[in-house]
Amino acid sequence: MTDKITRFTTSDERDNIAGIELDPTDVDHFMDQLRKGLVEAAADHVTAVQGNFALRAETTIRLSRPVRDDDGNVVDHVGRGMLEGTLKARKVFIDPSKAPVVE
Repeated sequence: MTDKITRFTTSDERDNIAGIELDPTDVDHFMDQLRKGLVEAAADHVTAVQGNFALRAETTIRLSRPVRDDDGNVVDHVGRGMLEGTLKARKVFIDPSKAPVVE
């Protein structure tokens, strides 16, 4: 497997790169997994009495792949990003008439 690992680009090669494109199907799949993770994490907040609330979200993204360095060694090339924001949330009750009263 390591015989198919590429090298880093040269500075001249990098000058000709306009950007990077991610496979849309892979991105959609990843976003579906992220949505499921958000819902699972939000489920821990059902214990609060309040019915409408805001949740602060923080997600770290780490993308990596093996690349050969100048000495021919295989190294892990890593790109990272972090997203922060607020998600509006509300509880969904089986029987809304039995929802807790918030004063």
